[in-house]
Amino acid sequence: MEPVVGNCIRDFAISNANIALAFVEPVGACDCLGISKECDYFGLKYQNAKGEELWLNLRNPIERQTGGGVAPLRFALRVKFWVPPHLLLQEATRHQFYLHSRLELLEGRLKVSDWSSVARLVALVAQADGGDYDAQSPPHALYSQCCQIQPAEPCDAKPQDLLQRIVQQHKEIKGMKTSTAEYWLLKEISNLDAFGQEMFHSKFGYNGVSMIGVGPHGIAVYRNHDEETQNIPYTAIQSATTQRRMFHLIYLSLDGEETSLNFKLDSSQSASGLYRAITEKHAFYSCETVRSAVTAQFIRDLKGTIISIFNEDSTLGKKYVFDIRRTCREVYDNARRALYCEAATVNMLDGKEVLEKHDCGDCEDPKCKESRECLARLLDAMLCRICMDRSLDTALFPCGHAVACLDCARRCERCPLCRADIDHCRTIYLPIELTHVDKQNPKLLSESIEPVYGNASTEEIQKRALTAESSMVNGNNI
Repeated sequence: MEPVVGNCIRDFAISNANIALAFVEPVGACDCLGISKECDYFGLKYQNAKGEELWLNLRNPIERQTGGGVAPLRFALRVKFWVPPHLLLQEATRHQFYLHSRLELLEGRLKVSDWSSVARLVALVAQADGGDYDAQSPPHALYSQCCQIQPAEPCDAKPQDLLQRIVQQHKEIKGMKTSTAEYWLLKEISNLDAFGQEMFHSKFGYNGVSMIGVGPHGIAVYRNHDEETQNIPYTAIQSATTQRRMFHLIYLSLDGEETSLNFKLDSSQSASGLYRAITEKHAFYSCETVRSAVTAQFIRDLKGTIISIFNEDSTLGKKYVFDIRRTCREVYDNARRALYCEAATVNMLDGKEVLEKHDCGDCEDPKCKESRECLARLLDAMLCRICMDRSLDTALFPCGHAVACLDCARRCERCPLCRADIDHCRTIYLPIELTHVDKQNPKLLSESIEPVYGNASTEEIQKRALTAESSMVNGNNI
């Protein structure tokens, strides 16, 4: 699989040697991009003979989906399941989300609310791509390209001072890091109504419906301009079926009555894609786990159906309908667990080196052994359980768990331990603060942690307690 740069995000060309493979996984591409722990958010897209963009089903043979095509076949790595940026644990994953969202904005598939939001988003894109504003060489080319971002209709006319607004917004975020600018752009986009929606268009405008968007919370039905958009939550959907180019949906209206919706698409593949998108997005965002009825559902072609009459275990003509493997919760938990195991392995090696350097040789003193064990436990217990990099210094309320640093706690909406909603966070001041300890100097580390009150006088103990108390009252870390 050879990566090819294209359209800001990655495209991949599959050669003749690889097209004969029965299955394809984007793991190799995700490994190259550093997003292997969260690759479930992504998928591969291809164009059929009619020019429609469709998702590749990674459980089925490639050539059955693409119809052979002219080699090399080109697939685009795109975000398939959109989640808010605070749920993304890897910075490389957030970068790929940023590149895709930037493309969606520039190509007009994602529209913002007003011109003020346009100026703010263009400034964030300029900061992420070019850094701080430079009056000597302002990024006018980047501004011009990003000015293709348009607000949703209806909206006021384009202001004459839009460029001045963008420049002012760019100056105000001077010093912001690239990763921070990407994060806040994704945060802005995640608040849009069309965030995460996969659009399905129709040239026919069947029953007054011009477009259907499948998103995290349900289906958005876009009708004629004089009618409002209709939102159908997943909980109201009773059934969904496809027959050739027709898509048929039965759902409960606000009055509790069964209502049907018929939508004619441009091809049978688009109709199947709409049915697949509804099922997979509902399972990904709304379910605790993917049911076997979804993962095991398959169809056969005519030849495979005839063969299956005599041999049910035959794989001839067998094609899985859905590709989803994990839900949103499972992807987050699996990625967090994998990253924690990697960080724990690194920390265990570092802690082992510290203990070896601090080893007293053949000393079998129980107090020395106990101090080393205490040191090892402290090194592990005082780190943030999310990033495993900064020290633990924040408590989450109302549950009261202290498992994260301030930066990670601000990105969480639920407690990582008990999953209770977080109302607010508070900084905690512990008697031992490892952020000010030189971890490369084990002697200094041991001196700051090792209990020495056993050999101290009563006056020294009282003096240390008063010093600690005054430091905590003044808001200083010890």
